[in-house]
Amino acid sequence: MPDIIQRNALLLVEILLCTILYICNRYAYQRDQVLTERLKRELIDIQYQTLNTTSDVSAKSKPSYIERVASGNGSGLEATTDPPYSLKK
Repeated sequence: MPDIIQRNALLLVEILLCTILYICNRYAYQRDQVLTERLKRELIDIQYQTLNTTSDVSAKSKPSYIERVASGNGSGLEATTDPPYSLKK
């Protein structure tokens, strides 16, 4: 029996090395998959936050909202009724 092991020692070492490399690569792949899924969820969350923020900003930048805030805080600002002047002729 020891004679068989001695003759095939390199083959056994190679099989053991391939098995260890396979297991390491499999765990690394699974870890990368978990990281990818987590980053995808974070990306979706950030996209929803961006959409919500954009909606809030566009609602607060509407002229009617700005006029209401300007007239409501007593600053004395009022909307102009004069048309804009063109500086280029």
